[in-house]
Amino acid sequence: MTAFLIDEMFPSAAAALLREKYCHDALHVCEVGLQAADDAQVAAAARAAGRAVVTENVVDYSTERDVVLLFVLKKNLPAGGGQAAALATVLDRWAQDHPDPYLGPHWPHVYNVEPLWGSPR
Repeated sequence: MTAFLIDEMFPSAAAALLREKYCHDALHVCEVGLQAADDAQVAAAARAAGRAVVTENVVDYSTERDVVLLFVLKKNLPAGGGQAAALATVLDRWAQDHPDPYLGPHWPHVYNVEPLWGSPR
């Protein structure tokens, strides 16, 4: 199963939900001392630990090739308190569908879980 390292633009509660509700190995950058770290450092830490980076920074990670990258745009998640739960659901479903992901960019399907947190915008 994929282990996750969630970037700072997402709430740290998403990592906690992935661990507690979905039994995934998930950490938020703030839990490992990488808050405000540059993206190359986050990618290096994820690579070294065998984790997938969860981020919305497509351009910043465009040069990374030897790490699993999950791009999720915040604009596709609900604002406010529902964002952590929605992201955790998206990542859980993605991990189930991709038990052995290739290195490089992935775009989890956010629209598949929208009914779980409310009506379409």
